Amino acid sequence: MNYRLIYENLINRARNRKLDIYTESHHIVPRCMNGDNSKENLVDLTPEEHYLAHQLLVKIYPTEYGLIKAAVM
Repeated sequence: MNYRLIYENLINRARNRKLDIYTESHHIVPRCMNGDNSKENLVDLTPEEHYLAHQLLVKIYPTEYGLIKAAVM
């Protein structure tokens, strides 16, 4: 399964939409991987999408401890 493609599609779909429901801010390039807090690196996701994004990142980078920690939290 191509987890990277699924992650990229999730992020691209969320980039230009406006939701009128509760959202959570997600770092596209995680901070533990030198991502920053710039507008270009943040996207609003639903809680379910945010959970999925972190699960996908763990699948893409299974040895990155910071991602595993974030997914558990």
